[in-house]
Amino acid sequence: MCKNHNHISRRDFLKWGAYALGGSILACGKGDDIVQLTATVAPDANTVAAPVLKAGEFADTVLVNGRLYTMDNSLPTAQALAVKDGNILQVGSDEAIRALAGDATQVIDVAGKSITPGFIDAHNHLQVFGSLLDRFVHLLPPEIRTLDSLLEKLKKSVQEANPGEWIQAIYWVTDTMPTKFHLDPISPDNPVWIMQQGGHFGIANSMAMDIAGITPETENPVGGVIERDENGELTGIFYNHKAMDLLRLHAPIPTTDDMLQYIRSAGDLFAEAGVTSFYDNNVRFNALDAYARAGQQRVLKPRGQFYYTLEWPSDLERALNEMPTIDDEFMRFVGYKFLIDGQFPTWYTHEPHNGISWDMPTWDPKIFKKAVSMLHDIGMQISIHTGGDAACDLALDAIEEAMNANPRPDPRHRIEHATLTKPETTQRFVDLGVHISCQPQFLKFFANASDFIDEERAARLKVTREWLDAGVNVSISSDAGSTPWYRPQVTIFGAVTRLGPNDVPYHPEQAMTVEEALYAHTMAAAKCGHEDDVKGSLTPGKYADLVVWNEDYHTVDPMDIPQVDSELTMIDGEIVHQI
Repeated sequence: MCKNHNHISRRDFLKWGAYALGGSILACGKGDDIVQLTATVAPDANTVAAPVLKAGEFADTVLVNGRLYTMDNSLPTAQALAVKDGNILQVGSDEAIRALAGDATQVIDVAGKSITPGFIDAHNHLQVFGSLLDRFVHLLPPEIRTLDSLLEKLKKSVQEANPGEWIQAIYWVTDTMPTKFHLDPISPDNPVWIMQQGGHFGIANSMAMDIAGITPETENPVGGVIERDENGELTGIFYNHKAMDLLRLHAPIPTTDDMLQYIRSAGDLFAEAGVTSFYDNNVRFNALDAYARAGQQRVLKPRGQFYYTLEWPSDLERALNEMPTIDDEFMRFVGYKFLIDGQFPTWYTHEPHNGISWDMPTWDPKIFKKAVSMLHDIGMQISIHTGGDAACDLALDAIEEAMNANPRPDPRHRIEHATLTKPETTQRFVDLGVHISCQPQFLKFFANASDFIDEERAARLKVTREWLDAGVNVSISSDAGSTPWYRPQVTIFGAVTRLGPNDVPYHPEQAMTVEEALYAHTMAAAKCGHEDDVKGSLTPGKYADLVVWNEDYHTVDPMDIPQVDSELTMIDGEIVHQI
């Protein structure tokens, strides 16, 4: 493999996040094992049993002189807390907590700084995010904004590669979308695959399509589009995972050791940013061993959960017969992920839009509903990606049918993104007990939403206030790997300000308060992961996963929220990051 063409420093990669946010705002086992993986219903956060010190015992660590925001209604704020054996021992006044310290207790005076539960990133792609730091050519802003600049950098990467070597890259947006007609002249001897970072469409050159055996006669897979021009010639553009898989499965696949390193490096970045738990919401079969080893060997800092992605009906058979048991406090396999559409321009909507396809779900609805019902019946949690309003309604239809046939108590099935929904859909979330994991910072990308959907629908993008007021459990998350951002500060910022692409609030009446956003990134996230019995709040008995911040989210200017940093991150009572 060429040693230089696909490497970029973390600092340069993360500059993209600053650019995308805009201006100065971001300165900175086997088939019969599967039943064992049934998610359990978490008790109320305040029912967890608090640890008790025996005579002569003292806390391992105490943090004093702070401003604690606990996310626990029984004691919303406090000054100090104590930690014992990786769990929160007690929360209260400085005087009460200091009394729990002995000669060997580590006493940390946080000097008035704020402390919150560790942030839980309820929807991300950690392993993919790590691979982007190491494996892909980065064709991203601010360096890459035009087609010419993309081709210039890509050409250099091709020239540094050996003949026949695959060039894989990511890009965000350019003034003209690249096609094979642009790629072929600069890459006659190398297969090229460029994925749009959102992850739902990409572009290949002719050599890559030849290797994959894709011709103008190749039929579109169900739920995917292999684009052709007006003459029937392939353009090289593939929409949705079903189509993309036909091409990218022929590209080099990272080894388990590679993926383990990607998980470790991305996990380090998460911990530095104040994320103590992550839920990887798009794990394919070849990454399962890496996640299992990551948990067994404790090679990454945050705790993890993951959802196995079902793209094809054949994936369901594998899911029922080959899934390993991965279940401990540091790594858990918890459920399954479906994608019913992609990102715009292939949103599945009730009414037409100006993209590539508006009336095509990625799964046959009947097969999808049967799959959801089957997984629901064996006790699994189900997570469903929806962009368009029809996709969301189809997802809820499947969940409703499954629950009517088998009324499981509190399965907490999830809708991911829920970018566009109809007004009447909100009550369905409540009635079905469905949780939403969304990313309000995505509004930064909706430059001219009314250019591809009408004004009435554009006003319904990410209606977080409507959901909260109705009583929906809403968590917020980064979608790291598919976006330029991974820091929870940016997610909080997006939820509170709802800034659009021109730094103008996009329907600010739908904004969250700071307290609601913090809750959505901690306790609400723990609830959607069936983990609110052990994390999400600073409650005695829960894991000692917490963050000390250099600024208080409640008092800092909202425009400065992205600059808030973790001064100390603690996981399982151990300091994993400190500045």
